[in-house]
Amino acid sequence: MIIYGTNGSHVRTEPLPGVACPACHTADRMHASVFSRYIHIYWVPLLPYRKPAVALCQHCQGIWELAQLPAEADDIKQALRAKKKATRAPWWQWSGLAVLTLGVVWAADASIRDGHDNDAFLAAPRAGDIYTVRNDSSRNYSLLKVVRAHANTVDVIASAYETDDSQPVKKLNHAQYFGKDTVTLTHLDLLGMKNQGQLTDVDRETE
Repeated sequence: MIIYGTNGSHVRTEPLPGVACPACHTADRMHASVFSRYIHIYWVPLLPYRKPAVALCQHCQGIWELAQLPAEADDIKQALRAKKKATRAPWWQWSGLAVLTLGVVWAADASIRDGHDNDAFLAAPRAGDIYTVRNDSSRNYSLLKVVRAHANTVDVIASAYETDDSQPVKKLNHAQYFGKDTVTLTHLDLLGMKNQGQLTDVDRETE
């Protein structure tokens, strides 16, 4: 379950010199307060979306939002609008969006690097390489393991099991899951499987 909602914080309060309270008509006692409302997910600020402003009389303690001010208080309305325009939301209210953006950039970079690794591993296969393959009929994933690599071909053995996990190496890469019969595939076969979306990933154990 995703927990989300809205919250707000006070940003600034400043006097409004030269204006009078619309209720008690006391001059030079009006202040403007600007707040910032923001959306949060799991209480982590995601992004700001509104800047409400209120006028406060420190003499009679009257409080007005912009829409509540009477028509004759146009000078206060203009002052409130100017304060809102000059007020920026605190940087931390963008922190969730910043984290999401960094996550997207990191995921895109990881995908690009993984694609480069796949191309390199297919171009120079080694015994022990693991190919993740997708079954077109079941849409599940399984594994092929390279047992011998030749100049233009590889001999692979297939796992007897499938999973709906698109990253099945941890689940299925166990010696007892693979059959003993080998199948020979050419480099052209492998490239064709990759281009058709049947071969989705190549893993190589680090030495």
